[in-house]
Amino acid sequence: MALRMRTSEAGLELIKSFEGFRSRATRMPNGKWIIGYGHTDGARKGLTVTPEDADLLLRHHDLRKVEALIADRVMAPLAQNEFDALVSFAFNLGDEAFLGSSAFALLNSGERLQAADAMTGWRKGRVDGEVRVIDALVRRRAAEKAMFLE
Repeated sequence: MALRMRTSEAGLELIKSFEGFRSRATRMPNGKWIIGYGHTDGARKGLTVTPEDADLLLRHHDLRKVEALIADRVMAPLAQNEFDALVSFAFNLGDEAFLGSSAFALLNSGERLQAADAMTGWRKGRVDGEVRVIDALVRRRAAEKAMFLE
């Protein structure tokens, strides 16, 4: 069995730059709690984390799941930059949305450029009950697309 790819330092930095660091658990608009660099499993009111521990959670807990998903479901061979971009994209979207995305379908059908372009469609979110284009998601998708196409 071949070794599975792991997210590179460049991929980690991309994810961390957009997730931001939260030393204290924060409640999101959907009611879930989040801490560290986008960690939600077990996050709850009153929980705190150091940057070092948040990095370990991201590397060895949160991203392992996403890396396994990509290894198991993406049939196209991937270069490190493509893998890193997909990990960031899937981590942000969640498993179901990623697997249902046209970016995933296009990549598996061999349409790499179209798959990268399809990432840009995932830039909207709900703000005050309204679906809007979110500036941070526009920047994140542009950075993921650029990394994918390096």
